[in-house]
Amino acid sequence: MKRARLLFGVLSVLLAMSGPAVADEAAIHYNQGLILKRQGKAEEAIAELKQAVAARKDYAAAWFALGNIYRNEGDYENALPAYQKTVALQAANSDAHANLGALLVRMKRVEEGIKELVTAISLDDNNYEARATLGMAYRQKGDYPKAIIHLRRATDLKPGEALAWLNLGVALTRTSDKEGAATAFRKAIDIDPKNGQTHFDLAVVYRQQKRIDDAIPEYQEAVKLDPLLSGAYYDLGLLYSQDRRYEDALAAFKKYLATNDKHDPASQRDSEERIKSLESGAGKKK
Repeated sequence: MKRARLLFGVLSVLLAMSGPAVADEAAIHYNQGLILKRQGKAEEAIAELKQAVAARKDYAAAWFALGNIYRNEGDYENALPAYQKTVALQAANSDAHANLGALLVRMKRVEEGIKELVTAISLDDNNYEARATLGMAYRQKGDYPKAIIHLRRATDLKPGEALAWLNLGVALTRTSDKEGAATAFRKAIDIDPKNGQTHFDLAVVYRQQKRIDDAIPEYQEAVKLDPLLSGAYYDLGLLYSQDRRYEDALAAFKKYLATNDKHDPASQRDSEERIKSLESGAGKKK
């Protein structure tokens, strides 16, 4: 009997010692993984985090960190189960639902993504990432009123983030709120003046508002920042022609043809015809 009690006592001590040891091992790998992540060593960080979740399968923080690294590396197939494991372990983790939702949207599984993003917001109404991504997802679906609601909330939460303002501007253009769209695009440009696409989007709004003198400088800045924005060259050609700046129009249409991906055959043909007209000296086509 004494022997049995002795063996039981030894076993209890060993079990008590093994639990913290496993926990400590998992924490060591987790912390090392975070250090390697900050150093930009993604592969080494992943290896450490995988050892952390191997040592402790319910280590939600390690699963979440693993998902983030996989996502940042563009490895969505491995990021997905890591995020799914995180939300399974921490159903009330708003950030985990937000990151899972954003990943699903990127993977073109938009409806699933929206569901996760809505859950994230229900858990934390001030989750910027969830708001901004949900707004973008609704914009992609063509549900612009819902997109605007969430994107406005995102700009309230983080007014210094250009992307939310840009997406808000795009959504507002689809509801014919040109002035609101112009304001949003200008906000985005104030924050990130080096984004050619935003200058292009603002120029389009100005052109639609017949604000030609405002539109031309924005188009010019757009192609200066991004010389491959072929649509900007085409619009510039049209505006230069209207302004009787025929040499500038000719150069713009030629630039359009040089950069055009030929996804717009009508504009391609129109540019070719306008170039012929301008080179012949007519320069009258409007």
